Amino acid sequence: MNSWPLVGRECELERLVAVMTGRAGSGLVVTGPAGIGKSRLLSEARSRAEAGGVGVSWAFATPGGIPLLPFAHLLPPRAVDGELTRTLTAAAAHIAGGGALVIDDAHLLDPASAALARHLVAGAMVPVVLAVRGEGTDEWWRDLERLALEGLTEGDTAELLSTTLGGQVESTLPAHLLRLSGGNPLLLRELVEAATFTEVDGVWRLLRPVFADTNLPAAIAARLDRLAPAVRAAAELVALAEPVGAAILEHLLAPEVIAELESERLLTAIPDRRRHLVALVHPLYGEALRATLPPLRARDHRRRLADAVEAAGARRRRDRVRIAVWRVEAGVAADPALLREAAREASEALDHQLAGHLLQAAVDADGSFESRLSLVAELPYLGEAGRALDLARALEADAPDDASRARALSARARVHLIRGQVGEARDTLASAALTTADPRARLRLEIGRAAQAFAVGHIDESVELADRILRRHPADHEVLAVLAFSQVRALACAGRTRDAIELARFALDIIDGPRAELTRMALLQALALDGQIAQAIDLGRSALEGEATGTAATWRAYWAHDLGQVYLLSGRPATARRWLREALAVMPIHGIAASPQMWGLDALSEAESLLGDAHRAGKAMERLRAALPGGLAAPRRSGSVWHAYAEGDLTAAVNLAIRQGAELEQVGSLLMASWVLHDAARLGAAVAVVDDLQRLASSSQSALQALMARNAAALSRRDAAALDDVSREAAAAGCVLWAAEAAATASLIHRAEGRLGSATASATRLNDLSAACERARTPGLSSSPAILTRREYEVAGFASRGLSDREIAERLHLSVRTVHSHLYRIYRKLNIEHRSQLPGILAP
Repeated sequence: MNSWPLVGRECELERLVAVMTGRAGSGLVVTGPAGIGKSRLLSEARSRAEAGGVGVSWAFATPGGIPLLPFAHLLPPRAVDGELTRTLTAAAAHIAGGGALVIDDAHLLDPASAALARHLVAGAMVPVVLAVRGEGTDEWWRDLERLALEGLTEGDTAELLSTTLGGQVESTLPAHLLRLSGGNPLLLRELVEAATFTEVDGVWRLLRPVFADTNLPAAIAARLDRLAPAVRAAAELVALAEPVGAAILEHLLAPEVIAELESERLLTAIPDRRRHLVALVHPLYGEALRATLPPLRARDHRRRLADAVEAAGARRRRDRVRIAVWRVEAGVAADPALLREAAREASEALDHQLAGHLLQAAVDADGSFESRLSLVAELPYLGEAGRALDLARALEADAPDDASRARALSARARVHLIRGQVGEARDTLASAALTTADPRARLRLEIGRAAQAFAVGHIDESVELADRILRRHPADHEVLAVLAFSQVRALACAGRTRDAIELARFALDIIDGPRAELTRMALLQALALDGQIAQAIDLGRSALEGEATGTAATWRAYWAHDLGQVYLLSGRPATARRWLREALAVMPIHGIAASPQMWGLDALSEAESLLGDAHRAGKAMERLRAALPGGLAAPRRSGSVWHAYAEGDLTAAVNLAIRQGAELEQVGSLLMASWVLHDAARLGAAVAVVDDLQRLASSSQSALQALMARNAAALSRRDAAALDDVSREAAAAGCVLWAAEAAATASLIHRAEGRLGSATASATRLNDLSAACERARTPGLSSSPAILTRREYEVAGFASRGLSDREIAERLHLSVRTVHSHLYRIYRKLNIEHRSQLPGILAP
């Protein structure tokens, strides 16, 4: 990592270059703390000034006070007699002939050098730039114009990391490293060079703490090494618990040790409405102390913390989890009930690794049915689905009663589903229903069937089951809390978007915690599929801003996953790709068949295709096909359609869309069927799908589904006025790509029919919308679909990619002569002379 880019300083650079080249004043003082990047900035400004033909001399002030030493290399070759004034005058005259002058660390100048610099500035003999640590308001340069350097922003940090690592970085990483570095570029560089980054699915992630015991920054290590042993041990205890209640700290530490921590300025108060909380003054100290903590002392700290927090009543949120973790990691006995409760909270927070760790400890402690049943649910997320099945079967044999046996069967059904064994999952859940007559147990199993039906893509079955349950138990809040997440999504996919939104909002009034979070995600999807794109984006972005690093990173992944699909629906493929890549990289569910990856991989393939990257789109589709088990209907089907288009096979893309639309309708996913049929219309087959789209829209609550049908109808009739209306409506809904495509086609039709004013108006709207489409490449944004037949468009597409006539013929199952004929007509229609001109005309 030799190259360290300069980011976020363009305005400062322009100002410095203007001074160095004499275009803006004759003196400037650059101020800021050590490590803020003064020297790096001045060096870049010098390079730019010299590139413009202006020489820049450089003087380095150093401690020691040797007269004129910083300027020794700039003084006249022959020393003047010992009279200082004449020496300074001669030196100033000599320096003035060399262009601008930079004095780095000017606050360290000896008196003679300071006098020379002051003389140069006062006489305006040469542009002078001083770099000064701190503010320096009491020095001789206090009246000069100032340029105060601020720390890096989160945006600067993100740009720097992306440039340095050479790709997309996880969205939480810039904020995390900014918090650790305080925006200081030098410290940030030390952190980046100390850290170990890993690229996962095209996203750079930090998968372990920044520091190990061997790579602490020198300043941090020196600060900690000089602490007295008792004080360092106390700081370690705070590092393991922060933020920790002041009362807990006072119980665990002697008053003189706390006083020493405060005198060392290691502690800071954390704002809290009900308790006095403290933490280490800088997060780097916590990182460093945890990295260097000896194992035996760590065990002792954790044991003492667990005892103290438990004795204080464990009143804070997640205190149970912290106590359980401290006890397990300290190797001391913990109450299995506490471990199960802590594991439940960890699992609801999507921290399956921690939940599995705690539940294994509970099983080791008591081996109870409850502990083992809870462990079954977590093992598949840890890559141990086979062990989970064995344990579930053992629980069926050990169950103390029919209701417990039904719970064990239900747990086994979930494991089968996660493994992609759809048939076994259905059969096992059906067996569980026959096992017990307990009404509450049977109700739970029926809810499980509804959720399972949605998970395998059978939307009609899921909606029917859930509707029946909710009619029988309209006031049962627990039933609603469990059903809401899958039922809101199922209703939205079925086209009942208003019902989905109403159910989500009703559920959110009565539930909280992780179930509420999942229901809010479902609401985002329902809003988007209803056509309320802006509201969906606002919901997703506000949720992402509220999530942090750590265990919440998984929640961010799920929000990013849904938000990426909304951005794709809105027609912004580059933004969608960024969020989808991150979601797929961060989700801890790799290798699990029945997971959100089915949606995410399909959406990622579409985004890559729209951006013209057929290779990456194909990789996403390969991953999806490998993960998609038999009997599972993928809920989203546009990725394969657009991948075929990106490869140039327009006919295959259209045929695929029509076939997959029929399959989605068959399982009751009526809105998603419209979506993929609308893709066919956008690819030039509006006549073939318009009737189906209008039929599906007639029974739908979704304004978006109705818009799809109207767009297809306008395209099939080549109705430019109707396309203008669709363009305006799509833009108002937030679907900028559809709006741009409709405007482009309307403009062409208007022009062909002699309505030049209308053509210009449509073209103007297209220009206004184009930037928001993030360089998406679709047939609708090219003039060629309105001019070429579908087969001509395919031939032209392959020719633009460099395929020979024979290769095109083989791909499209045509004769070479037929390809020649198509190319002849294409050249005439596009008014070109050679295939080399095609890439500049066609998309992609």
